[in-house]
Amino acid sequence: MRNKVHHGGNIEKVAEALGGSVEEIRDFSANINPLGFPQELQTIFSQGPMIATVYPDPTYAALKQAIANQFAVNPGDVFVGNGATEVLDEAICAGQASNALILAPTFGEYERLFKRQGTKVHYYLLKEENNFAYKTDSMINFLVEHPEITTICLTNPNNPTGQLVSLSEMRKLVDFCNGHRRLLILDESFIDLTVNQQLSFVNALQPEDHVYVIRAATKFFAIPGLRLGYCITKNPELKKNLHAQEDTWSVNGLADAFGRKMFQARDYINRTHAWLNEQQPTLKKKLQELTGIKVFPSMTNFFLFKIDCPNLREQMMHKLVMIRQCDDYVGLGSDYYRVAVKSAEDNAYLIWALKEVVGSDK
Repeated sequence: MRNKVHHGGNIEKVAEALGGSVEEIRDFSANINPLGFPQELQTIFSQGPMIATVYPDPTYAALKQAIANQFAVNPGDVFVGNGATEVLDEAICAGQASNALILAPTFGEYERLFKRQGTKVHYYLLKEENNFAYKTDSMINFLVEHPEITTICLTNPNNPTGQLVSLSEMRKLVDFCNGHRRLLILDESFIDLTVNQQLSFVNALQPEDHVYVIRAATKFFAIPGLRLGYCITKNPELKKNLHAQEDTWSVNGLADAFGRKMFQARDYINRTHAWLNEQQPTLKKKLQELTGIKVFPSMTNFFLFKIDCPNLREQMMHKLVMIRQCDDYVGLGSDYYRVAVKSAEDNAYLIWALKEVVGSDK
């Protein structure tokens, strides 16, 4: 097994190392909505002391109904948990695979969770010359050659590459899984944070589909400390298997209350899409203008880039900017980095800091 997976967002540790305050540091290592949590839901947080004194509803009926209403599915199709990672872990346990397939590079927690269950992990390698794009026909051929693989775990869009698989291509893979008794665990943690608001596969989900769709409230609603994730499947057998893995009271009362109301924050949701549609392509253009940098295509709120600049992460920290070095991703090295899309002001500061470190425009 690889070394422990690194994650972005450890801003307190960086501030301590620099001898500064958290407020001084601009964090581009974690891909969180820079608008902050919805102010329309501020009253929920003020109810925290009262909510903390009672147990949540162990069935989470109201929370599941709110999610079901948003996606036009039945409440019985919805499962909830303490963040997307917990729901993902439960889906992996439900799959009981001896062999699983993940992308490389991709989110490192998949490998860790599979191996914790004793599952052998295979990699479908994405190629830099193809901008790390996923090829459905190629993956299906790989699966045909490896019948021992019974579970596939994909992120759409992928992290850290930002590449998106279309609904039609995803349907092709799902149809293969249906016909060959394979399980697809589809992590859509960033699908709501895509340019021009790309559609979730939930919109195409059918009862015969061997698919768990995993989603997160964390990124879009900027609540990483609250922890709320959910899973949607219409397949009766998959629902039965996942029910067997559910923990009681896995979602705390405050996250439960927030989740019941989060989709009602329509102004916040619209402002988020407007921000991303403007700032994402603007930041891409500015990054591409920098010296010696290769920026890979992305449809979401972060960019993967490659640059030959030793100790770039450490040099940026001294500019009070945190970026994500990607050397712990399978298939990437120390010259790959990921940066989040933030506010116009923060994005401009990022570009300034990078220019200071790597040089002037092309």
